[in-house]
Amino acid sequence: MIAEFTVFATLAFHHLLIGGILLAILNITFLIVKISPEMRSWLWITAFLMATVIPLTLVEEPSHRNASATPLKITKVSANTSPETIVIKQTAKPNEKLNQWHAPAEFVFKISWLLRLFLLVWIVGSLWRAINLYKAHRQTKRIAESCRESKALTALANQYQLTLSESDQLTTPSVVGVLSPKIMIPASFVENFSLEQLAPIVLHEQAHIERKDTWFSLLQEFIAVVFWWSPVIRILNKQIHIDRELACDLRAAKQLSNKQYAQSLVDCARIMVTQNRSVLAMGLFSQKKELTHRIEQVLKNKKIMQPSLLAIVGVCFSLSIATISATQQFSPKVSLVEAKSDARHYSILPSRDGKRLIEAVMQNNIEEISRLQSEGVDIDTPAIGDGTALIIAVKRKNQTMVKALIELGANVNQSSRGDANPLITAAMVNDIEIAQLLLQQGADVNGIVPYDETPLINATRRGFLEMTQFLVANGADVNLAVNTGVLDGSKIRSPLNMARTAEVREFLIEQGAIE
Repeated sequence: MIAEFTVFATLAFHHLLIGGILLAILNITFLIVKISPEMRSWLWITAFLMATVIPLTLVEEPSHRNASATPLKITKVSANTSPETIVIKQTAKPNEKLNQWHAPAEFVFKISWLLRLFLLVWIVGSLWRAINLYKAHRQTKRIAESCRESKALTALANQYQLTLSESDQLTTPSVVGVLSPKIMIPASFVENFSLEQLAPIVLHEQAHIERKDTWFSLLQEFIAVVFWWSPVIRILNKQIHIDRELACDLRAAKQLSNKQYAQSLVDCARIMVTQNRSVLAMGLFSQKKELTHRIEQVLKNKKIMQPSLLAIVGVCFSLSIATISATQQFSPKVSLVEAKSDARHYSILPSRDGKRLIEAVMQNNIEEISRLQSEGVDIDTPAIGDGTALIIAVKRKNQTMVKALIELGANVNQSSRGDANPLITAAMVNDIEIAQLLLQQGADVNGIVPYDETPLINATRRGFLEMTQFLVANGADVNLAVNTGVLDGSKIRSPLNMARTAEVREFLIEQGAIE
């Protein structure tokens, strides 16, 4: 689960960051440049979709390593034998990652209990919203079935060439249906309003149909079911609603006088109050202050220019392309393989699988290990208290098993919490042949494992001169120091200050090591 939590935390961070930046950019733009509510509503929708989709486009597999790298000759210095030439492959180091980032697995591990709680709340919240959405759909369907044609609305329907119906079960004017949308008016409105007063209401709902708002509202609802926890989605949803309603107000007002439409908004609010219905329950107003804002906007924007469809598509397309280009260029990619590899350090195989894997390694049973792999057991995931299969084989100095595990795909750089990694383990047990084999397969000679430092530090602290010389000859940094962290005393450990013997110290100083 740590790997899944790591990817989720990374994508959530990207979602919040990208969405937050888009919110800031659009808000600043709308303050500086006067833009019609029509255009604003579509820009908000574009930002809504970008914040949801773009983080997923950052997920990628790491680029393939160059398997045919040219050999690199390195001289091995030995105190007991004459120098010999070792040929190893010059491969890309695992830490040479280009523009990749994911949430630190250590941090994710520490808050994993909180993430598990959040996952539970997330699922419950999504189910709750999905159930409510389904109930709303069923209720709307029942209301639609209860609608009837109204003779009182016939003249209005003919005037604007619309299909209108009324319902006793309805409390607010609504557009129902996606494929064949129709306008429904509450019976109380038909009884209390004249046709002149109803015209602005009908035209407002017709504007929703013309804008295809039912389609986009449905899309918003589905996304909100999954992303209900996101403040970005909540804020964008609110902004979309405000400018969408205002855009429909202005479309309707253009066919009438601005004062007539503004008066219609006031009349709607008044009838809801006199009938003891909350104005907040109306589809026309989500907040009382929104009523005032919309009336002001209708009266103020007498000659506002409505953008053409081509202009809306062009501007929204430009925002999409600019956002995608910026994120692809500047946002670090999320490598699933790298995230999974880092998360394995804090992961543990199920007890039964771990026990079977350890026994197979101990018994040199390669067929059993292969069988476990076919059953879905990940040989790179540590077994509790023992590390990965490869680490166990290195601890036992079993070169045959080390080769077999590598052939089966074992990661030579996979670390394990409390059990270092294969090369560090090889340095601990002073097995130069296995260390050479691991380096040939791409092991990182300067790889750092939390609380286990580096291969060179482990070799010097044990006084292994030949192993120290071998690692330095193969590129180990003699001045690579590691902060052990709070749990280990917050000490700075380096190859030199951890050197156990005078011989090792002298060699390191000769190689340029400093305190």
